[in-house]
Order: sequence, then C-alpha cells, then structure tokens
Amino acid sequence: MSAPLIWIVFPMAAGLLFWLFRQRVGLVTLLSTILCLLLALLALLLPVDQRVVIGPLRFTVGPTLDFVGRRLVLDNGDKVFLAFFYIICAFWFAGSYAARASVLIIPLGLGIASLLIAALAVEPFLYAALLVEMAVLLSVPLLVEPGKPVGRGVLRFLIFQTLAMPFILLAGWALGGVEANPSNQTLVTLATVFLGLGFAFWLAVFPFYTWIPMLTEESSPYVSVFLILVLQTVNLLLGLRFLENFGWLRSMPGLFPVLSQIGTLMIVTAGLWAVFQKDLARLVGYGVIVETGFSILAVSLASQVGRQLFTSMFLPRVIGFGLWALSLAILLRDSRSARFEHVEGLLQQMPFATAGLAVASLSLGGLPLLAEFPIRHVVLEGVSRQSLLNGLWALAGSMGILFSAFRGLAVLSRGRLFPQVYSETRLQIGLLLAGMVCLIVIGIFPQAFSSLLTGLISVGSTFP
Repeated sequence: MSAPLIWIVFPMAAGLLFWLFRQRVGLVTLLSTILCLLLALLALLLPVDQRVVIGPLRFTVGPTLDFVGRRLVLDNGDKVFLAFFYIICAFWFAGSYAARASVLIIPLGLGIASLLIAALAVEPFLYAALLVEMAVLLSVPLLVEPGKPVGRGVLRFLIFQTLAMPFILLAGWALGGVEANPSNQTLVTLATVFLGLGFAFWLAVFPFYTWIPMLTEESSPYVSVFLILVLQTVNLLLGLRFLENFGWLRSMPGLFPVLSQIGTLMIVTAGLWAVFQKDLARLVGYGVIVETGFSILAVSLASQVGRQLFTSMFLPRVIGFGLWALSLAILLRDSRSARFEHVEGLLQQMPFATAGLAVASLSLGGLPLLAEFPIRHVVLEGVSRQSLLNGLWALAGSMGILFSAFRGLAVLSRGRLFPQVYSETRLQIGLLLAGMVCLIVIGIFPQAFSSLLTGLISVGSTFP
C-alpha cells in the first residue's frame, strides 16, 4: 500500500463510481462528503513510511508509487496539504446539494482533485504541467451545459491554461541546461522568461485574468469558483516549489520586488474594474483576482512572516468564497440573471442568502472584524515597509472590492427591510449561518486559527 494509492488513485476510482450513480444526487453528495472527510482524517492520523500496528493488523504506507516511468511521492510533509485539500472538497461537495449545482461536480471534482494532487506529487515535478492540463480539460463538462454554445470565458480559460503548459515544459528544458552550465546566461534568461510566462498564464496575472469574471458570469458561480479555487491553490504551491528547488531563481536580484509589483497591479486593476461592475457574478471573479494578488504580495515579503501570511489566507479564502458562491447560487436560482436590475430587492425573498453574500464579500474586501482583515492588515504593513506606494495602491484596490460589496448589498436590500416569506430551505439557511459565523469568529480570534495550516508548505529555503 502506498500514499499516492490512497490519496490519488482511490479518490479517482471513487469519482468514476459516483459518476455511474450521479442521478442519485442526495446519496452521492452524502457519500462523497464522508469520503473526503475520511481522506482528510487519514492524512492527519496515518503516518507515511512508518510501521502501523492496529491490533493484529500490521502494515506500512509507502511514500511512492511508480507510474509509466515517473514517481508519485507523498510523504509526511504533504499531510497537512492533503487534509486541507480534501476538506475543501468535502466543504464544496456538501454545499452542492443546497446550491443545486451540476450533478457532475462531485465525480468530476474528485477526478480534478486527484490530478492536482498528482501534479504536486509527481517527480520530476515539471510533469506537473501535463497533469494540471488534464485537470483543466476534465473541467470543461462542468463549465459548458449540454446544448448551449461555449462562452468566451470558457474558451479563454482553456486557451490561457493550455498556453501555460508549453512554457512550463520549455522552462524545464532550460532549467536542465542551467543546472549543467550555471554560467550560461542565455539559458538563465530563457528559463526565467519561460517560467514567468507559464505562471502568468496559470495564476491569471494581469493582463491574463480577463477570463475569470467572464467564467463566473457565464457558468454556475458555485462550480466555476470551486474550479478556480482548487487550480489557484495548487498553482501557487507549485510556484513556491519552483522557488524551493532552484536556489539561483530565488536569489535573482529584483525577483521579489517584481512579485510585489505584479501582486499590486492585480489588486489595483481588479479593484478598479469591480467598482464599475453591475453584475454580482462578475464581482466574485474580481474578488478571486484580488485574493490571488494578496497571495503573491505575501510571497514577495520573502520572510517567515510572509510564509505564515501566505498559509493563513487559505482558510478564510475557502470559507469566504464558499459562502459567496453558495449565496449567489441561491439568489440566482431559476436561471435568474445576476445583473443588478434583475436582483434588486431580493432581500425580501432570500434574507439569509443576501446576508451570506454580504458577509462573504465584505470579508474578502477586508472589512474589520471579519476573517480577511487581520491578514490583509499585516500584508499591507509589510508591503508598505518595502514600498509605501505599493502598499497604498494595494489598499486602494482592496477598497474597490469593499465599495462594490456595499453597492451590491444596497441593490439587494431595496424595498421593505423586513421580509414576509423566506424562500431558502432549512439546509440552505443552516449552511449560510455556519459560513457567516465562521468568518466572524476567525476575524475576532485570528491568532487561534493562524497556525492551523502552518505545515501546508515545506519551503523553508524560500523564506529566509
């Protein structure tokens, strides 16, 4: 028995089984949620490459699995990530029934999760580009409804994510040459350029992020935000792995200031565009861009504080975007458009969904006493010490998301303030209230949650 077999192969096989029974939505939702929670629990409790004794049963879970000449390696250093990633899946699958999302989100979601974990586990790790591309292709049936034309957002998503693959592979070729001949400046330049372009497409940095708000507008927000979230999580960790494995790359002069400029530019432009949006679905897309920008800013601090901030963002991000996507899915039921003129006054019919959307968007906008505020405050403080101008611009971009959140809430709350009939189900109300309470509690007691994901990355050399 090996760790990749448990956390990669088995979930993929389970996804195929759930696809065969996809019409039994309630049962599949329950079983998939239990399965993901069990995999997360095993990641925390089951040691890798150590002898395990359970009564008369004795076995060892090996860290490697050989596959077509390549190795998949998951060791004890990956256990926190595995637990966190499968908790994300459990969180999203449990809410898919209340959100009335596509029945394919669970079987295909498990397949995508398995491929992305394999991307982080594969050695040589440059083959991660192929596995990420397979996950992107597998996501297409989730984004395109049968019988409907393919939207521009889906096409741009496929184009940009696919363009990243050859650049990452070319970077691998150049990096191999650099290791053999470190003094060859031509290869160093080529490796840097190819790697930068590959991750620019993967992480949807400016100006390659136009597909994100288009995708959340054209497809189900609940499905599209899930796909973007898991892809961005893995791509960010892959970026850190590149920095960890190539010391000459992270020691390049100007690397971290450039990352700071990129993150600031993403936050400013996305925040500015969000101010002028009149579509709730597009707003969540710009919120994703801003959050990615802050993750890049945390990495640009190049310190242990930056590392802690980078990992601390993941928990409020998952809860915030999960609550935002679920609230939006409930508000937009019956194929209602997300444009302001079509959602005006929905507070009267769906007060809990409106409240959930407000809390999630305000948290991700950095409102005090909510989950994102303590992290944003420390990131902005660190960036301002390096460059006051970058700190001020990043603050302005964050304020753009906050302003658009208040604007959307004003549109939803027009009319009578006290609803007469609630349209949400008890399950929906319970999930919405749980999400809101979590964001408020994390915001009030940030230190109690900041260390939960400390072991998410093992990049000790990247952050001196």
